[in-house]
Amino acid sequence: MTAVIQPTNDAHYRGMYVVPAHFFNPLNVRAGIDPRVISGGTSLSGEETVIQMDGGGKWRIEWAGINIDDPGTERLWDMWISYLAGGSRAVLVPILSLATAPRPYVGGVETDPSGLAYDDEAFPTFVRFASPHIVAHVVSPVALRATTIEIEVTQGARIRGGEKLSISGNRAHLIERVISRAEQRATCVISPPTRTAIPAGAEVNFEWPVVQCRAEVGQSLIPMMEFGRFSEVSISFVEDFSDAD
Repeated sequence: MTAVIQPTNDAHYRGMYVVPAHFFNPLNVRAGIDPRVISGGTSLSGEETVIQMDGGGKWRIEWAGINIDDPGTERLWDMWISYLAGGSRAVLVPILSLATAPRPYVGGVETDPSGLAYDDEAFPTFVRFASPHIVAHVVSPVALRATTIEIEVTQGARIRGGEKLSISGNRAHLIERVISRAEQRATCVISPPTRTAIPAGAEVNFEWPVVQCRAEVGQSLIPMMEFGRFSEVSISFVEDFSDAD
């Protein structure tokens, strides 16, 4: 995709950088909600109870098959290793889920998006398609810790379930199922539950959803360069809002 650079006016992105997945182009992506569940013990009848410890789970994102095969990519990777600081800095991590998003159809075929727009090649504060591909918003206010949300897609296909999205610029959710639908509006069960209240009209990002994370502590991100020219690296991120707690 051809990149288009333009000034940012996305206030909710300012102050936090988006990891430039569009330059790293990971071959393999694992992105999902990883709940922390422990055993509550087994009764005399042999029934085991389980306890969920993290209020619905946290996002975990893994990228593998990132090829460092030119000096520009090597410099960019080294810059980001330094910035991530071993997992002590929060960043916005793309979920890379456009394939399952409610993309518009023309003639029964899903349409392709435009090129990407961003405000900096190395440390962008926003990444999106230059021409909006999917447009959606929250229909009515959503309370803290809610598990249902009503979304209207004004440009794109109907929501079917399984889509990944972000709201408010850094909170991500998975649509578990659709429980009712009217035209382009769908009332959905989501996970994890909302961590903050969401106002009516809030933008829902299906195109390039991101979630606030830190690099997982303890991983080695220094590339092993083959003949000083090539390396394949991977990286893991874990959702982290400790700065907002």
